[in-house]
Amino acid sequence: MNQTVSQDHDHRHLDQDLRTLRVYLPDLRQLAAKKASVTAHSSRAGLRTTAPIPLNEGAWNLLEDIEHFAWSLGRAVGVRQRHVPTEGLLTAATSRVDRLLARPEAPIIKRMAATLVQRMGRQFEPPEDHTLIGYCQRCGSELWCAQDDLESGWTVCASCHATLKVREVQQARILRLAASGAQGTAASLARLLRSCGMPVRRQTIAQWKLRGIVKPVARQDGKPVYLLWDIWQACTREV
Repeated sequence: MNQTVSQDHDHRHLDQDLRTLRVYLPDLRQLAAKKASVTAHSSRAGLRTTAPIPLNEGAWNLLEDIEHFAWSLGRAVGVRQRHVPTEGLLTAATSRVDRLLARPEAPIIKRMAATLVQRMGRQFEPPEDHTLIGYCQRCGSELWCAQDDLESGWTVCASCHATLKVREVQQARILRLAASGAQGTAASLARLLRSCGMPVRRQTIAQWKLRGIVKPVARQDGKPVYLLWDIWQACTREV
């Protein structure tokens, strides 16, 4: 009797989580698609392109994780995945929940689905007075910090309870973007850095330009474009 109740509970929750991911996936794509525009310009070194910067990196990373999860579920339920969209894979998985729950990795599937739904909820309704500064270096979970955490310089991961240094988490997030050659205008970079807990203003970046601390590498719609790494370095020197 208890086993039957437990099975019904697992079926209901996994079914609901998969449906939630599928229903809200288009809205998540809208969040993840908000990027700085890509422009090309000529220089002595030839034609260069301004790399897009995900202004909502959390949504962008979450979208990638959901797509990978859906792909794994599709394989698990025997869907031929060539050209099948993520929504189609999630729909197929929803119709085969019993098969998923019968697999040896069912506990992992349930936990992953619940975690992705929780992360999606945070994207649409961020925790009040909290900032997403990056990801736990131990378990990979999102780290949402209150102002007290930012001021103290330390935070605790809600998932694995590891104690982490805020600056190291922020730097890892910036390094990930900077390694791709991310660039942007002063306004877009200021927004990105603020989302990492670094309160830099667009006017401050303009002042750094006048003082020769940073130099533009391109122009976008007539505005100077800077390397993310250069702005990060200037920002950490000023703190």
